[in-house]
Amino acid sequence: MRRLSAKSDVKVAVLGAGSFVFGPSVLKDAIAEHRLSGLELALMDPNGPVVELMAAVGRRMGGDLGVKVSVTAHTERARALEGADFVICSAARELKRRFEMDREIVERLSPGHLVTEFGGIAGISYSLRQIALIQEICGDMRRMCPKAWLLEAANPLPRVSQAAHEEGVRTAGFCSVSLSAYGRIWHILHAQRIGYPFEPARSVLEVTMAGLNHFSWVVDVRDAASGADLYPELRNMAPQYAPAGEPATFRLFHETGYLPAPGDDHIRDFIASRGEIPGRSWRRHGSVEEREARMELLRKVAEGQAPWQMLTEHESWEKPMDLVAAMAYDKPARFHALNLINCGQIEALGGGVFVETPAVGTSVGPLPERVELPASVAGACELTATVTDTIVRAARRRSRRLVHRAVELDPTILDKGAGMAAIDACMGAHADVLPAYE
Repeated sequence: MRRLSAKSDVKVAVLGAGSFVFGPSVLKDAIAEHRLSGLELALMDPNGPVVELMAAVGRRMGGDLGVKVSVTAHTERARALEGADFVICSAARELKRRFEMDREIVERLSPGHLVTEFGGIAGISYSLRQIALIQEICGDMRRMCPKAWLLEAANPLPRVSQAAHEEGVRTAGFCSVSLSAYGRIWHILHAQRIGYPFEPARSVLEVTMAGLNHFSWVVDVRDAASGADLYPELRNMAPQYAPAGEPATFRLFHETGYLPAPGDDHIRDFIASRGEIPGRSWRRHGSVEEREARMELLRKVAEGQAPWQMLTEHESWEKPMDLVAAMAYDKPARFHALNLINCGQIEALGGGVFVETPAVGTSVGPLPERVELPASVAGACELTATVTDTIVRAARRRSRRLVHRAVELDPTILDKGAGMAAIDACMGAHADVLPAYE
């Protein structure tokens, strides 16, 4: 790719910029954190009033901080993408409404089965919708900004990212769920709970995590000052640690000798329940009242009646602007976890899937670190990667047979007959946003 220069204009299109958490976080990182003068931010969201207010917030940030940025609002994707160097995507089509549709179908046809953004029947259904959307986006990118990088932040992340990569678009996936491992490790070692951004753990520990998104593993833990291996102490003290609702995490820690990084809330999407994982769960994306309150705050900030910092008190953990700053402004960045196509950074897994490892952002692009995945966890990761690859191939080939094969492979779907009936019903319910499957 051509090397970008901070001396020339750099354009970043942000799809899904109307998100009340992700949108302000991108603005903060670009303008307040990195102070990327000369940047053009093209914010796109189908909700016109929201994206207009978000752009006004960005312009206010730039004015308050003396950072020369251009922030524009768009409801048409092609206009936002035109000439972009980077495309940040957190988009999902009617997320809450369509999740409710999946939930009703799954509870009716496969009672007791979990409902999440990633695992099982609902996870497959959501993947097919998200892949259809990213294929549309990639088609627009090939026309409007063929050299751009896609910085993907929407779930199910590795499936969407792999599909984009196979559409010929250079893609990096951003998810920081595994950061929570710092809090879990600190609690085990010090009997003290800490929250995001997990200081002081990150200042004194060197933690290496690798695997697949939402299913990564702590493969090494060391004291940052001395380099001493802390895993023996971690293993010895773990039995005394109260799981606090994470029985599966600590069962796998005991069985494999390695700590799953994301916790039960995420790993349950990839393992068969042993009666320890809730039967169904899905992420609540805000009540009507909460969204109205956020909209009112957004309006007040845009009009100068409230400080913009109020919008970033609960910011997104994902930092795609760090990679933009590294590549376009020569500001190197280290990512504790970045999702990239496997080019040998995890030899135990296949080369066609996206894997999650530490990486460094440089002016020539992201450089992933090679990590050896422990043999005791490689098998579970390989199955997870196979499910992902099967779903992506099913979506690209529009093959119902491969969709059913994904159901057969998914270890969370215990009743395969009910699972196939449910996924067929989900696909029928969402036929208006899916291509025809044969």
